[in-house]
Amino acid sequence: MPAPSLLALLPGLGLVAALTAVAYAAARLPGLGLVGPLVLALVAGVALGATAVVRRRQAVLAPGVRVAAKVWLRLGIVLLGVRLDARALVDLGPWVLLGSVLGAVTAFAVVELVGRWGRVPVDLRRSVAIGTAICGASAIAAALPVLRARPAHASLAIGSISLLGTVGVLGFAAWDAVAAAPAALVAALAGATLQEVGHVVAAGAAVGGAEGDLALLVKLSRVVLLAPALLLLAAWTPAADGGAARPRGLRAIALPPFVLGFLALGGATSAGLLPHAAVAAASLAGTLLTAAAMAAIGLGVDLRGLGTAGRAAFALAAVGFAAMLAVLGGYYALVLG
Repeated sequence: MPAPSLLALLPGLGLVAALTAVAYAAARLPGLGLVGPLVLALVAGVALGATAVVRRRQAVLAPGVRVAAKVWLRLGIVLLGVRLDARALVDLGPWVLLGSVLGAVTAFAVVELVGRWGRVPVDLRRSVAIGTAICGASAIAAALPVLRARPAHASLAIGSISLLGTVGVLGFAAWDAVAAAPAALVAALAGATLQEVGHVVAAGAAVGGAEGDLALLVKLSRVVLLAPALLLLAAWTPAADGGAARPRGLRAIALPPFVLGFLALGGATSAGLLPHAAVAAASLAGTLLTAAAMAAIGLGVDLRGLGTAGRAAFALAAVGFAAMLAVLGGYYALVLG
């Protein structure tokens, strides 16, 4: 099939760009910053895609929407690699990174086992798993091309995790307010279990002081785990639904080019090769492109018949969060004394 012309791409790309601008502006409003531009763009896309006007123009919009959902997503993921500054882990010490690895393994194992038991589709349960274990919508977006997750399932995973994380922020704030545990423990657990960076920032602000800063530092150690998580998912996920198994041995860890680009930019940032202005610009561009991809994915979601899958996604997210909270509660209580 020949590639669509630029003129054919403009209607879809224009709509996606408009939704992205609205989501990014809304994320700066009080309260909505907790949700973040990626989730807002996804919600906006799903809401607009359900309207009769967009459904009638689907054939005209589809070429540009597909480019945003695939090409822009991969480019955005590459640019977001600049956020992975491994130098920060040196200041944290090994106990934080060890706790984050423990939490990620717990989330993946519990969500995978419970999802298999409940016969939840592979792409849905693993989208929930990486979003719960690492960094919410950003991690799910980064893993989409590897998992080949259906747009509807990716949307359900992002929506479930966002809702659960918002409730979690309120829970951590209330826990700190009643002084039922040391502030450092509350902050560390918030950083170790809440999914979105915005959730952690809000919870840390509720705790306040140096303990509040600890929440974001712990969260950073989880974000750094996105790179090895993508490596493992690339080796673990079958080549295609119903297709031949992925080769084993050294060939099993062959990565798509966008993942290699993501890792390369992370390595450049960690080595101090990129100036601060370049890191900031690439991070902003990556966020905008990824948000645009989320809007495009949302436009392609059909809300009909998603009731059972939606309940399964939220249940898996809740089980994974509870498992991390239980395991890491004991870990950080021991580490922090």
